[in-house]
Amino acid sequence: MKRVLFSTLGMTDPMKNDYDGPLLHILRHYMPGKVYLFMTKRICELADIDNRYRIYIQRLSEKIGFDCEVVELRYEEIDNPQQFDIFYPLFEKELTKIHQMNPECQILINLSSGTPQMKSACQLISLTTPFPVHSIQVTTPHERENYGPINFDLEHTWENNLDNHPELEIKNRCVEVESKNLRYLFLREAALSHIKAYEYGAALSVLSTVKEFIPVSVLNLLQAAWHRKNMELIKATQLAEASGFDLFPVKSANVLEIFEYLLLLKLQQQKGDLLSFVRGISPALTRLFEALLQEKCRRKIKVRYCVEFGKRGSDHWKLLREKLASDKDLLSHYDSEFNGNFRDSDLSAAALLPMITYDFGPKGLRDSVVVERAVKMREVEEQLRNPAAHSIRAITEEQFMEKTGISSRKLMDYLIWMFEYTYPKYIPQGENPWESYEKMNNEIISRLK
Repeated sequence: MKRVLFSTLGMTDPMKNDYDGPLLHILRHYMPGKVYLFMTKRICELADIDNRYRIYIQRLSEKIGFDCEVVELRYEEIDNPQQFDIFYPLFEKELTKIHQMNPECQILINLSSGTPQMKSACQLISLTTPFPVHSIQVTTPHERENYGPINFDLEHTWENNLDNHPELEIKNRCVEVESKNLRYLFLREAALSHIKAYEYGAALSVLSTVKEFIPVSVLNLLQAAWHRKNMELIKATQLAEASGFDLFPVKSANVLEIFEYLLLLKLQQQKGDLLSFVRGISPALTRLFEALLQEKCRRKIKVRYCVEFGKRGSDHWKLLREKLASDKDLLSHYDSEFNGNFRDSDLSAAALLPMITYDFGPKGLRDSVVVERAVKMREVEEQLRNPAAHSIRAITEEQFMEKTGISSRKLMDYLIWMFEYTYPKYIPQGENPWESYEKMNNEIISRLK
């Protein structure tokens, strides 16, 4: 990766006491393709006297064989470099520009040149940039103050530079400062809270400003979680595979959609979002009842008893009396359940329940548990569907139990039970598939940390 260097300048630059100053030493060992020199009034004056910074950078690059473009950031109006508060916004502005102009480059920051206030501002900015930077500290040759004479002889000083003689085995004094970016740490904690609450869109929004700190595989998995919760399962699958994570415990494409929809209802119930939970019961029951009849009773409901209304593929089906008439006993049972006269009806849990009570009743499979639970779930749907559909207020757990006689958790347990009863072969062994979101969250969190 190409490198660029941002550096303030001080009285030890470009050389002091026969050794590189911090700027020159970083250039020597990191060889960036470009260096941005932040220059206050006094530094500009020194540069204008003998062009020392450019000349030494050019000589060094020629000596060790690399090209380095020099960009001067001249702030001649800054005559008091001891004022901390003036540097942070300027450094932030310049580093943002540098990042935008060099998007594929690693950015280095010199922490060892300039006044203490400038060094502190550089350290702080390195902890708060919304993109990665590498902070470099340079120790003095003798690990103590490196103050030298005020007079500077450009030619003599260069000739006496001991760092120019590798045969002397001069020590590399650059030290990369290991530190975590504070902005990223703060935003990461906020994102982790959103993930634990299953709010993946909010987590992505928070992390979007520091995405360069996050591996692509982690962002892919977080986006997969967002698409999963939106029931965009194809996109979720693609992103999860790209991140190297097996997202779905149920492998059958025909069964996956209803399984994922039930997981979504489970999240709503656990979070106490009962208004959304109640509104989602009807499609879940319709799909479960249809699947139960097909898997256990070999009834292909849509093929044998329904017609599709509207455009093909609209998934709007009607259960027709004339098609039920092919089974006189079944039609008679329907008539008895609908006050003596069943009429064509939208395919729904209400329309399918008589078929369940018939097939699992005394003349069928004689499974009273299936009948009892199907009837109860249909009762709950009937008692809560209309109030929820027309309500702008939340539904409390107390109201749920008062209207239905069971808890929302109990209803969710019944839905899960019917799925497992219908599709036992799709339940993976050795793990709880209903904790799939928790497993996914744990993976995202572990990767972020």
